[in-house]
Amino acid sequence: MTTGLVVILTTGTAAPTAAFSDAASAPLPGLGAKIQVNAWHCNVYADKCSFRTSTKALRGSERYQVSRITNVATVKANGWQATLSVSPSATYVSEDTRRIRWSNTNSWISDISGIADPGGSMNTSITTCSDGSAFRSGVKAFASACANG
Repeated sequence: MTTGLVVILTTGTAAPTAAFSDAASAPLPGLGAKIQVNAWHCNVYADKCSFRTSTKALRGSERYQVSRITNVATVKANGWQATLSVSPSATYVSEDTRRIRWSNTNSWISDISGIADPGGSMNTSITTCSDGSAFRSGVKAFASACANG
């Protein structure tokens, strides 16, 4: 009797084995709804690191449509002489920081995801921040979350 062993190896430097994340929320006063802001990025990486940010409008656990919802992702490489490139294309803030902004109208969500490619001689970590806002019926809400690690 013969038994076989199959080993499947996957590679992909942007695929996380664990993640750093943060979340925050703020009410949309008088509407019984809130915005929830999330920031996430990979924990362990060899070359590149995936990241995600989002702003969601919710009433309870249900989607809540607003007039305008915005998410701004700020990704920073931390370390001595750190540099950073980000995909999709992002606004240059500094050598180690990039920012991406996305807005939707008549929606409940605005989200951003991408790949951070940090460099430099002693890069130790990445910080991903998510700044979110929503507007409906003359009411605005703002919240921020930052995943450090």
